[in-house]
Formats: sequence, C-alpha cells, structure tokens
Amino acid sequence: MCRFIQVTILCLAFPSLLWGASYYVDPVNGNRDNPGTMEKPWRTLEEVLAQKKTFAGGDTIFLRSGYHGAIVLTGENDHYVTIQGLSGEHPTVSRIQIRKARFWRIGRMEISPEHAKIYSRQTLVDVAEQASDIAIEHCTLFSERDSSGWSADDWVQKSCFGLVVDGTRIRVAGNHLLNVDHGISIVGRQNIVENNTIENFSGDGIRALGDHCVYRYNVIKNCYDVDDNHDDGIQSWSVGPNGVGTGTVRDVVIEGNLIINHSDPGQKYKGTLQGVGCFDGFYENWVIANNVVIVDHWHGITLGGARNCKIINNTVVDINNQRPGPPWILIDRHKNGTPSSGNLIRNNLAKAFPSKPEVGHMDHNLVITAYDDFFETYGKFDLRLKAACPARDAGSNEGITAKDFLRHDRLIGNTVDIGAIEFVPEKASDP
Repeated sequence: MCRFIQVTILCLAFPSLLWGASYYVDPVNGNRDNPGTMEKPWRTLEEVLAQKKTFAGGDTIFLRSGYHGAIVLTGENDHYVTIQGLSGEHPTVSRIQIRKARFWRIGRMEISPEHAKIYSRQTLVDVAEQASDIAIEHCTLFSERDSSGWSADDWVQKSCFGLVVDGTRIRVAGNHLLNVDHGISIVGRQNIVENNTIENFSGDGIRALGDHCVYRYNVIKNCYDVDDNHDDGIQSWSVGPNGVGTGTVRDVVIEGNLIINHSDPGQKYKGTLQGVGCFDGFYENWVIANNVVIVDHWHGITLGGARNCKIINNTVVDINNQRPGPPWILIDRHKNGTPSSGNLIRNNLAKAFPSKPEVGHMDHNLVITAYDDFFETYGKFDLRLKAACPARDAGSNEGITAKDFLRHDRLIGNTVDIGAIEFVPEKASDP
C-alpha cells in the first residue's frame, strides 16, 4: 500500500455557496444613486465601496464592462460576499487594496494601471495583515499588456509587483499574471496559491515566506534579467530576531509546479533562473514533490538549512546543456554553518545530487545521463518518461503523493516511477 505524504497544515477556509442578493455595477449606464438592480445598476465598484454599503453573506456584486476605478476593500462579513465580472463582460480596475476585511471573494476582472488615466508602478493586489478569508480567483493582472517593446530600463521602471499577501487564509487561484516584477509574494500564514500562471517576470515568480502555506500546480515561466536580483522561480527566506536567515519557515507544501527559465529561445534579456531557491533557512517540515524544473542554473532545488523536509519525485533538467548548470537537487547547511538534519530526498531525477549524508536519508534518486534517453521530447519541454526509460518502476513507494505532476495517479502498477511524471501505459491513460 502506498502512504501519502502527511503534512501539518492548519484548516483553510474556502468560499462555499450561499443564496443571497444580486447587485449590478455598470460604469457606462449606471448611477451612484441607483438601487443596484439589474435594471438600475450602480456606476463603479470604487464608488460602491467608498459609500460603505454593507452586504450579507451569500450576496454577489456583478460587474459589467468598463473601468471601475482603484479599489480599496474593507469590511468584515459573516460569510463570503462575491465581487466578480458578469459572464461575457470585461470589467477593469487599476489596482486592489484589501485592508481590514474578511470573507470576500474577488473574481473575473482585469487589474492593471494601464486602465487608469495616469500609469503608475505599484502593487496590483495588496492584501494587508488585517485581512483573512479572502479568495482572489480567475483574474488577469499585468503591468502593461504588451512588453515586447520594453527596454531593460522599461522593465525596471514599469513592471509592477503582482500580488502581495500579508493576510491569513487567503486563496489565490486560477489567475494569470503577465509582465510583472515579482509575481506572487506570500508573507501571511495558512494561505493557498494554486493553478496560477506567472508569465514574463523580472524578479521572483513566487516568494513563499509564510508558515503553513501550499503552492501547487502553478506555471512560472520566462524570467527577464534586467537588474541585480537573483531571480528564482520559487524563493523563500526566513526572518528572525536578528534579521534575514535567523528564523524558521514551517510547514510549506510545494507540489506539482512547472518552472521554465524561458519558453522562447529568442526572448530578450534571458535570465539564468534558479528553480526552487531557499538559501536563508531554517526550513522545517517542508514537502517539495512532483515539480518540473527547467532552468539555466545550478540551483534546481536547493534548501540551505533544513530540518525534517522531504524532496520527493521531482524532475529537474537544464534548459540548454550549457553553463551555468546543470541544475542539482541539494540540501545544504545553513549559511551560518549549522547542519541540516532529518530530511528525505527520494525518487528524484536530476543531473546531480551533491547533498552530504548528514542532511538525512537519500534513496532511489537517479542521475540523468542523456535527456533524450529519458524523456519523450526534451527539447519541447515534454518530460514524460519514455517506455524504456530507466526511471520506470525504479522508485520507492514509501511516502509518495496521491497524484503526479500531470494529476494522474502517482502509483500505476506495483512500483512508482522516479521523477515528477508517472509513466501511463496507453491502456491506462485518461479517456
């Protein structure tokens, strides 16, 4: 029997369906003094919130096409109140600031300073520490929609921070972030970041800084090297009483994410992206599983200072077989020299595994010899295993997850495969 990874994550609250009132907001045909009905909508969301209107759990505020302003959201509800674009409509805002607020769900809108009268570099969605139980879903966030003509200085001067979360029990799901500096930064606790795409970024894709958080099935691609930041797909560091590197980040899951250095070989300002880079621990009780990392650096997955962490069933490859790289999977000492201990590195595919025995247990990891011997179409980022690949049925079933990178069953047959993607025979493939 396979045992699933057990991780201590506190209970996370998510939106659930309640029947409530429906309100409508229309920048073209609305009026601030209307009752907010379908026939007589309010004018803009900015005006509605500025008037401190109150809502009941289960209510929905539908937004029609047009510019709804710069949003400041406050108010603590007893259950979720939804603000979302009406089906077929295209509402826009320039930014969203969520302050002391609880039980709000925000979805299906476009967020960019490009929609304001005057463009300004800013954080597109900023969730304060006083906020909790917020969902941000299926939104599009960008600095400017088209960055193809940007110079390196334009990237520095124009790219916005995407989404910064200091609050608790925040769910960030299904969003598309485009042409940003840092993509998603999570400082608060008990948050979930899943199924987002972060495309074209000049900083870090995701910053995983809070305890008891989950990052799963996100796509992070196309790093632009325009400044002195050491860019990472997913980065973390601790903060303690004596500053960076003197604390502990606990109980984090990084599962099923795709990190690609660049998807277009002709991209301007190509950076040498680090994959999962965590250099200022300590990190305790982390699980890093089923991720596909395709980068141009030595650091594929690196933890500097880790206790009781698990790195299981990941696939880490070089994007071009040139230096820097090839990328490794490594648990090292803390930068102050304190040893890492009690960790597990199992069932991974990479070019190198330089961890020393003191860090914990290492088994069933496989060094990739030639990419074309292992993967279907390495040059096109198709890292499914070939039928004759030596990684097939070569892993350990102990401690594996329920699903793989492609969300297939992690165990097909009697023995798990090594790497992020389980080989699926044709007869067992999804219909």
